[in-house]
Amino acid sequence: MMAGLAPWWNQRSAREQLLLALAAGLLALLLAWLLILRPLAGARAAAIDDARTAQAQLAQVRALAAAIRARPAPPAGPVHELIGRRLAEAGLSPARLEAQGPGQAVIEIAAINGRLLIGWAAALEQRDGLVVEELEANRNSDQSVRARLLIRKAG
Repeated sequence: MMAGLAPWWNQRSAREQLLLALAAGLLALLLAWLLILRPLAGARAAAIDDARTAQAQLAQVRALAAAIRARPAPPAGPVHELIGRRLAEAGLSPARLEAQGPGQAVIEIAAINGRLLIGWAAALEQRDGLVVEELEANRNSDQSVRARLLIRKAG
């Protein structure tokens, strides 16, 4: 192919050869930019975005790990006894409170304010190292809720 181009090239004047060489050079630069530099720049921008996302996720995981390390140790005694004490401290009387195997208890409260229930359950998790495994709440006619909770020791 190059042998076929040589006579054609030699028939061009020096000025035409310079113009064609410049056009070929510009075409080569355009192709290099479109096929190499532009995709690399896009990949770099995507990698930077991925790195920022990973850093944000790492910060969240570290915060969660710190919260887990700061969580109190699970109570040593039976869970239902501790829950009974916490209910009494909050001025609540359960309709049912019984142990469900080792380290678990079921609580039923006939009527409680929903916000109070959530706050009390959150305090159990934060202060006593217990986990609310299940929480079922149904609205009563007087805007209170009937609640059933399954609570277990963390870990």
